[in-house]
Amino acid sequence: MIRILVADASSIARDVVNDGINVHRSKRYIEIDIVNNGRAALDVLRQKQIDLAFIDVNLPGLRGPEVVASIKGTKSDKCLVVAMSSSLDEQDEVSLRQNGAYHFLKKPFHQDDVSSIVATQIKMGTACPILIVDDSATMRKMTRKILEGSRFSFDISEADGAQSAIKAMRSGKFKLVLTDFHMPGADGLELAGSIRDLSSKVGVYMMSTNETSYLQRSAAFVGISGFLKKPFTAEDIDSVMHRFLQIDIPKFGKSRGMFSFDEPEMKAS
Repeated sequence: MIRILVADASSIARDVVNDGINVHRSKRYIEIDIVNNGRAALDVLRQKQIDLAFIDVNLPGLRGPEVVASIKGTKSDKCLVVAMSSSLDEQDEVSLRQNGAYHFLKKPFHQDDVSSIVATQIKMGTACPILIVDDSATMRKMTRKILEGSRFSFDISEADGAQSAIKAMRSGKFKLVLTDFHMPGADGLELAGSIRDLSSKVGVYMMSTNETSYLQRSAAFVGISGFLKKPFTAEDIDSVMHRFLQIDIPKFGKSRGMFSFDEPEMKAS
């Protein structure tokens, strides 16, 4: 079940959002709460575990950014928040970004824009089978914790080296592999090459503290999907997943260059 909140003073905007949500009702059971002011929106967020919230920036009673800032610590503190307005000034944007809002829809928008966001939420809630490969048990534990902090859901397994990783990959279960580069025996590049012999569809991301031209060339040759420079964060994992699942970069998300540790962080426009 998906619980969605729609908070907007405009009945027209509420209807457009509702129409976009209804596209998915044949595939998912969706419970919708619809309110027309900020106080009512915050009450719903406190009383229920909302998964996805469409919140107008200029709500009466309590403005949207104030509602979003008050979500932390409620039953809905992991809610995916989409702000809505005909415009967004710098102060509101900073507040929404700092308080974990996910995306922004500029009015007027179409039901397809809403449907796309609901589809993203469904993908985020669908556990992706992922294999962490690192000879360090401590690093595997840290990587698992980072994955668990992502907006996306994962079915996490671990391997302590290339040999055990290849054995696990033969099951055909995994869609993603995060592998360390420096490992005794076969390193991450050799493992990536072996994975590519098994499948061209599995996403293979290399974890490393350093980048060299050799690593860049070799990685391109074996066909890895990208790099994750240690230390990385749950937000970096979100960026990887948006690319891997071909989901548009959200307004308040980020996208890092996947093929160079030196590429600057990019914000969605």
